[in-house]
Amino acid sequence: MFKHGKTGEVYYSVREKINHYKKRIDDKTLTVAQREYAKQRVGELTYLNNLSYKEPELIVTDDKVFGNGISKPRLCAVIDEDKYGRLYVAPIMERTSKSIILDNDYSRQIGDKRKWIDRSNVYENKYIDGVKPLTTNDKSKIKTILRKK
Repeated sequence: MFKHGKTGEVYYSVREKINHYKKRIDDKTLTVAQREYAKQRVGELTYLNNLSYKEPELIVTDDKVFGNGISKPRLCAVIDEDKYGRLYVAPIMERTSKSIILDNDYSRQIGDKRKWIDRSNVYENKYIDGVKPLTTNDKSKIKTILRKK
């Protein structure tokens, strides 16, 4: 969980949301529809939590990980995963000519700052507008150029 540095909006990680919705499933004070929605969300979030990052994927994490002074959601590309379950991520930034430019979105690129993060710092992509999935070519470039052998 982190709080946006300017707006004060609170962002919960996928794991925190799973725990919240699991509690709501058993809450008898809620309506049947609310409990059904909680079951649906647990399924969706469990899928996201159990994703294997053998292939590069786009995720969202706290921008403070990369040295930014305030917390805010940052779209990142997962480059690699280690045996401990940590993810090697690089931020997606505005385009310059020195980095990999994404095939589906020419206005974004993979940044130069790269950090290892824990899976508990993964958030949903819905916080960033206009996110397009990585193409097969993007994934190949990430694996060939950025992944450690």
